[in-house]
Amino acid sequence: MRTWLLAVTCLYFGCEPTLVVGERNDAGAGAAGSAASGGTAGATEVAGTAGATEVAGAAGAAGATEVAGAAGAQCPDNGNAPGPMDPIAVPWATGFENGFCDFEEVGGFCYGGGTRKTVTSPTPRSGQFSAEFSVSTDDPMSTQARCVRQGVFPSEAYYGAWYYIPATSTLSDPKNSLYNLFHFQGGDVSTDGLWDISLVNGDNGELELLVFDFLKGTVRKQTQPNIPIPIGSWFHIEFYIKRRSDATGAIRLYQDGKPLVDVSGIVTDDSSWGQWYVGNIGKVLTPPDCTLYVDDVTIDTSLN
Repeated sequence: MRTWLLAVTCLYFGCEPTLVVGERNDAGAGAAGSAASGGTAGATEVAGTAGATEVAGAAGAAGATEVAGAAGAQCPDNGNAPGPMDPIAVPWATGFENGFCDFEEVGGFCYGGGTRKTVTSPTPRSGQFSAEFSVSTDDPMSTQARCVRQGVFPSEAYYGAWYYIPATSTLSDPKNSLYNLFHFQGGDVSTDGLWDISLVNGDNGELELLVFDFLKGTVRKQTQPNIPIPIGSWFHIEFYIKRRSDATGAIRLYQDGKPLVDVSGIVTDDSSWGQWYVGNIGKVLTPPDCTLYVDDVTIDTSLN
């Protein structure tokens, strides 16, 4: 067993873990004995939705069901994995050819009340396998399935992943719907949300990406005209962060190499270490069951 730190409270644009001492089993299937504590967090307007507040509850603290795919789910014990205060070595990548073990090897973990498994269909973006993350937004304990890198992030880096979304979804409740793909948070004495990359329905109903800035409590929208994500094919998300605790930082969001959001002269990260969440979290979506696929997750110093 390895000690790890996690409890979950959810904000409108993503899930903000709060640190408590718990245990993680060697297979990385989730928390053993951790419990989520509730809280109230303000939500901010996104793509026409009204502002709202949400009372956070237990969201997947019991750990995701990890289904052994062709690559298997059991990871070898790695007692020398970096801790959350250690620097993250760059470049880093995983294509899930070793299941979810590449996260564990570097001190990360996977969790959530949904399901995750390695699969060979749809055709992976590269290699033999990709990761399937499935959630049920009707069940408050099954709304997320995600993997996490943690540690001291580089001063500047690009965080990327390829996504395959087989069907569109509708964020059917303007106050409570959520469809989040990336979540960044930082920690010192406590943990705080930093950045979210989420999906919303554009004016024509198609899904499109946006950025939520937790530090300013504001949406960083795409430069018009907005670009929808493709349905039924792989697309690449890359998010650049120049980490600064003063107004000299910058962020940029790319979809398939095209810049969508570019903001500089801002505070981007006021913490000494952080966590990056990749996968699937959904709330109040139509249809309620939501599956997506992820491949070729990277942290690098340049665009891939």
